[in-house]
Amino acid sequence: MIEQIIIIVTILSFIIIGFLIKKGKINTIGEFSINRGQLKWFPIAAGISMTYAGGAVLLNISSLGYVYKWYPIIDAIALVGAIIIVVIFIKYYKKDTGVTISDLLSNSNKKLSILIGVITTLVFILILAAQFVALSKLLIPYFPNINPNILTFIPSILIFGYVVLGGFSSVTRTDILQLFFISLFFILPVFFILSSQHSHSIDIERISYNKMSLNLIILLSIFFLYIPLSQDVNIRVKSALNIRQAKIGLLIGACFYVIISICSIYIGITLKENGIILADSEKAFSTFFIEYAPKFGVISIIAALAAIVSSLDSVSLNAITSISNDLLRNSIFFKTNSTKSLLKISSVISFVIGITIALYFNKILFLVLTSLLIYISTLIPIALAKKLRINDNLIFSSTLLLIIVVVTLEVFFTIELKAIIYPLIGLVLIIIFYFIDRLILRNG
Repeated sequence: MIEQIIIIVTILSFIIIGFLIKKGKINTIGEFSINRGQLKWFPIAAGISMTYAGGAVLLNISSLGYVYKWYPIIDAIALVGAIIIVVIFIKYYKKDTGVTISDLLSNSNKKLSILIGVITTLVFILILAAQFVALSKLLIPYFPNINPNILTFIPSILIFGYVVLGGFSSVTRTDILQLFFISLFFILPVFFILSSQHSHSIDIERISYNKMSLNLIILLSIFFLYIPLSQDVNIRVKSALNIRQAKIGLLIGACFYVIISICSIYIGITLKENGIILADSEKAFSTFFIEYAPKFGVISIIAALAAIVSSLDSVSLNAITSISNDLLRNSIFFKTNSTKSLLKISSVISFVIGITIALYFNKILFLVLTSLLIYISTLIPIALAKKLRINDNLIFSSTLLLIIVVVTLEVFFTIELKAIIYPLIGLVLIIIFYFIDRLILRNG
């Protein structure tokens, strides 16, 4: 009973703090999504680490550690490399006056803006669905008699509530609290438990780990391409007090992420090397604390809740922003709606679609990797096209053609190494349309 009470109190504490941070009157979507020139390095570090080391990743990396041993560290290495790229090109983010990645890449071309908005919205909603699944899988062992859908629905809708009311300000404040919880109730307990494990219950030499496929290795490396074009980096760099604060925050946030990843991988390895059999490897995280700290394990589950809530509110913010700014604002049906109205409608759309997808696709890894694959396959070619100064209408046509080709391949063929093949198809199309663009310019 005490465990259930602690979990409920923890969730409520995040929600209450989220609701306590309220913006005044929100006149624009930009005011809702970004605190321009206000953040010092620590809120940025907390936001970056907590958003990317969310519940879906926390549970998933533990799962992959159980199956593949140290291979999942590729994910953390890719993130660090991506953050270094962002730091190198940070001036490009800071000087942009837009709100979303669509604004950054579309140059106010309405068709292209809407298409990028659809792509980013789909990605955010898939990641949102992964957080819903992570929340459900984490809470079920402690509330076995409650319907999993109810377990997910009630806290999630309250989180959406404080995001709609407080916007980026609420998300930033809860990020700081969540990082504190992760450090105190996850990182420290894991180090303590592992340092006290002097022997294994079975012969380590007999343990067999799977060899990670090249396709999965590439998918885990997607962070390297995803993060430089991610909305989370975009809004935090623009919200930084100055470029120096942004750089420090990004780099320290990456260090926090690496520490969390190492702890998560150790969880999976420890279970495996002590002969604990899991029917579902995605339950490695909760099983570890039930097995090795049955009296105090719920404290570390609190940390996992912190990670899930952090990612959930950040991705909710991104989804609401993308739908309202890139889709509804550009629609003739919502031209007369106020900003507040657009944000409320967007929150309902993202919540309903996200929870529906979570109920149908109940796999964290599938949802996360699918979302990242969609993102890099489309936005990397678009970013290259912008660098090559290709006409926006041609970029729109090439992206639409890419989507048609990818959908056709998915429906009718079995494709390996998708994380390489799909972006390559996009890049080839961009090169073709580059020459078309130059031919049009030459002929007047």
